[in-house]
Amino acid sequence: MDWLSSMLGDRPLKSVFTALGLPDKIGGAVIDALCYRGVRLWNVEEEADKLRRTKERIRAVLEDAEQRRFIDHDSVRLWLRELRAVAFDVDALLDRLGTITAVSRLAAAEQSRKRKRLWPSVELGPRQRWELDEKIAKINERLDEINTGRKWYRLQAGDGTRAASQPTQRPRFLESAAHRDERPIGRNEEKEQIVRALVSDSADMAVISIWGTTGIGKTALAQSVYKDPEVQNFFTDKIWVWLSDRCDIRKATKMIIEAATNQKCELLSLDILQQRLHDHLHKKQFLLVIDNLWAESFQFWEFLRPSLTGGAEGSKVLITTQHEKVSRMISTNLNIHLKGLEDEECWQILKLYAFSGWGSRDQHDLEPIGRSIASNCQGSPLAAKSLGLLLSDTHGDKEQWENILGEMQILGDGENTNSILPSLQISYQHLSYHLKQCFAFCSILPPGVEFEKDELVRLWIADGLVKSNGRERVEMEAGRCFDELLWRSFFETSRSFPDQKFRVPSLMLELAQLVSKHESLTLRPEDSPVVDHPEWIRYTTILCPKDEPLAFDKIYRYENSRLLKLCPAMKLPLNQVRCGLQGWGQVQHQRAEELEDPRRALHS
Repeated sequence: MDWLSSMLGDRPLKSVFTALGLPDKIGGAVIDALCYRGVRLWNVEEEADKLRRTKERIRAVLEDAEQRRFIDHDSVRLWLRELRAVAFDVDALLDRLGTITAVSRLAAAEQSRKRKRLWPSVELGPRQRWELDEKIAKINERLDEINTGRKWYRLQAGDGTRAASQPTQRPRFLESAAHRDERPIGRNEEKEQIVRALVSDSADMAVISIWGTTGIGKTALAQSVYKDPEVQNFFTDKIWVWLSDRCDIRKATKMIIEAATNQKCELLSLDILQQRLHDHLHKKQFLLVIDNLWAESFQFWEFLRPSLTGGAEGSKVLITTQHEKVSRMISTNLNIHLKGLEDEECWQILKLYAFSGWGSRDQHDLEPIGRSIASNCQGSPLAAKSLGLLLSDTHGDKEQWENILGEMQILGDGENTNSILPSLQISYQHLSYHLKQCFAFCSILPPGVEFEKDELVRLWIADGLVKSNGRERVEMEAGRCFDELLWRSFFETSRSFPDQKFRVPSLMLELAQLVSKHESLTLRPEDSPVVDHPEWIRYTTILCPKDEPLAFDKIYRYENSRLLKLCPAMKLPLNQVRCGLQGWGQVQHQRAEELEDPRRALHS
């Protein structure tokens, strides 16, 4: 500051202050303030570099906090959320600085090319320096406040249970393991009933239904029946479709056609779609499995049924649904209410995965603990499998098994409305920090939406959730993260045509929304959400039913959002986006383009 004062001189300013009748002391204070601000403006890049280093320290604190699970103190949790919010703001500022710098360098290079000489350029103009300096000052003020409260909110050893170290290398082929054939345990009686009903002769098209709560194993049972050799030999055509919650009759018919023909269907008219499906199934003995039929209106089935009546005698429809009303309304032959597994059956599933991959050592000491863990799975095969995979990482360490049981009991005493969630939350808590962030990001996905692996991987990279290890491309590291989550049942494969797609199981999506509820928001047309800290929201999803207006007006208060997702995806003319959102949408579109071609970042 002194060198700047000497360079600028203070006599002209002092003469102004004297003319205004201000004392020298006040004039000197004003000069010092101006010089201080001038130094800050001049050193914006240096201050940004300091914040970059600060961000890495914040990440280390947050990562350490994630390893100390089940922090009970509300003040500590609040402190961590505020710290994470600052980390997001630092990231946004650094992105802004990087964009300005890249654009300035590109402009300078273009000028030098035209003028055949290298002209000196200033990457940051006065206005940009002023803007960045104000943001840096605000961030530093918040960091000072957070640091001041650290002596009160510091994470102590007793604040939570420290996680065991993560295995450095998994001696498994994750992707192949995730796709291996699995037969459901404890469903033999239900399977035999369904198989007998399917292979029985019937003049009219019979409908068999399986209904029950999420995560109870409806889809797994239907898949086991679908693959049964007797069923495979009985039907000439076998069709499987999975319907999302908001799937209308036109889309459902189109999906059945694509699954039946293995060809993309571009038809739009419902009448033509119905005729096409009727013609394709004519005189064929088919089995149609409709997984996750949600429509409680009888009108949906009345529109779909005529397209299926052209099949040969013996044709059947098998549905799975969460709603008893749907099951009773549609089924004509067999209606099965799938209940939770017995504790012994959960233990068999858990044991199958927990003891795989590390030999046949004595399991006697672990069995009582494992049975107690299985009894806390609430009859969910998904929870039993997920916990079994987690226990397999311990390689039979009894203390770690006991710790996991203790964690389940802690979470089981919480206020989760879904009794299965605590069991799944244990598996989430034991993920590494970057895997937790990748999974929590999936809360932006609407229920049942299907996605390609590369699509989600690119979003993770764009959001900075996955970093390169310096030895290989970041896409390789992000791909391994995806395979790990798939293997651990946080994702599941779908039967979509023509490309392999995936989705987040309903219970896992509910878990993702739970762990990211302070940063992620999903808006429906009928919603009027009330958020305690709108400044913490970083990810916003708008569900856009057909022929309904977009709920843009509901997201104006979430000005810190860094990603806006429309579902279903659509091309929206810019004149339909209000001024306050145009820059936001352009930034997200630019990020997506940069993933396909990083050179576009310099031309944006």
